[in-house]
Amino acid sequence: MGEVTLVTLILENLVGNAEKYSAPDQPIDIEISVNEHGDAELHVLDRGIGFSGTDSAGLFTPFFRTAGAKQRASGMGLGLAVARRAAEEQGGTIGASPRAGGGSDFWFTLRCAPEAQFA
Repeated sequence: MGEVTLVTLILENLVGNAEKYSAPDQPIDIEISVNEHGDAELHVLDRGIGFSGTDSAGLFTPFFRTAGAKQRASGMGLGLAVARRAAEEQGGTIGASPRAGGGSDFWFTLRCAPEAQFA
């Protein structure tokens, strides 16, 4: 359950970042499932520049950019902070983790509508 405009904003930011920080020939995967709390959980998985575990805490902070991100593309460091606010405004959560083998896993959750089912 979510506001279409806010969900779109989150998706555009996460997918846009995956495109911006990945090589053109690298796939970007999107996976959706229901987590152990019964919430919809959407993951955007890439094999881009990734980030270190020490950068994890700052990723959703306004104006924060990793050293690798600064070298790769321009930006102000606001997109993930806005995406976090949009997720939280809908009662969801957002997060990220480095992927084994390189790249990133950015995800967010929203409450599922009672009739929602995922195969």
